[in-house]
Amino acid sequence: MPGDGMKSRETSAITLALIVGLVVLLAIGSSPITAQPPMLGTATPTPTATPTFTPTVTPTPTWTPSPTPTPSNTPPPTATPTITPTATPTATPTPAPASAHLWLERPIGPDSEGDRNPGTYFPYGATGGGRYHLHHGVDYMNPAGTPVLAAAAGTVIVAGNDLETVYGLKPDFYGNLVNQELDREFQGRPVYLLYGHLSQVTVAAGQHVEPGDVVGLVGMTGVAIGNHLHLEVRLDANTYESTRNPVLWLRPNPGEGVIAGLVLDAQGEAIPEVLVTFFRSEEPNKWWRQTQTYANEGVKADEQLGENFALAYVAAGDYLVKVKIGEKTYVKPAKVEPGGVAFVSIRAEE
Repeated sequence: MPGDGMKSRETSAITLALIVGLVVLLAIGSSPITAQPPMLGTATPTPTATPTFTPTVTPTPTWTPSPTPTPSNTPPPTATPTITPTATPTATPTPAPASAHLWLERPIGPDSEGDRNPGTYFPYGATGGGRYHLHHGVDYMNPAGTPVLAAAAGTVIVAGNDLETVYGLKPDFYGNLVNQELDREFQGRPVYLLYGHLSQVTVAAGQHVEPGDVVGLVGMTGVAIGNHLHLEVRLDANTYESTRNPVLWLRPNPGEGVIAGLVLDAQGEAIPEVLVTFFRSEEPNKWWRQTQTYANEGVKADEQLGENFALAYVAAGDYLVKVKIGEKTYVKPAKVEPGGVAFVSIRAEE
């Protein structure tokens, strides 16, 4: 059919045109035709990134402040104190109990006609109300010629008189005397005994004597009223100023002890030369014995007791100690143990 032939020639012409166009395109362009699906809008080609070498940079360290701790209510731990022991001073030894030096024997023997115990009429530390010199020892009233016995072992360092060398307040104060340094020390401190007012000295300087040896005879030489033995205890030095109360050095008999004490006013000051009276507890209204307190100036008390009165050879038991201060009377109990020192303190009320 003429129409079919026309269509065949048109188709051939279209096909040839397409082939020619394709050849032209291949000759002109270098990019191949890709069979991609159509895209909506204008397509933006995505370029392929060219890799670029980026050096690794070591970061500069940045200072980071430490966080401030949040305070808490937990209390800080209590520090345990380090205890430093207190050094014990060695220069001054601790005073020993007064009973530690109760070791002197009686200086008057059992056959005497007078005192074997220290008299209480003019005790250590007394002045007789200011009538006499301060008494630095104790007295034993006895007839002239009564033997005076060494009260402890030791060496005689003075045997004679004090006319030229002063051993007391002034020359010829003790008259004929014996001065002895004891073998036994007290806490490493020397102890001396003085026997004064003797009618005769029976030992020599440098002689060693034992307790009970006769060192002289009772007399009244020097400053003395009546025949008696004057006995002194001197501690540390053989001087008039270093005396102590012999009552606190004399050994009690078995079953006996000592009463010592302190009488004070309302301000706590020691009261000088007041009477101190002793009663046995079972007989509170019956006067038994009596002494008096020390005159305050120039008297040395025991380093531990600090007493201002003392009474020797007291049988163990219970006692009452009475003192009148002003218009008021004070009474305190005291219990005496064998070989011990009972201490009583009496203070006036304000």
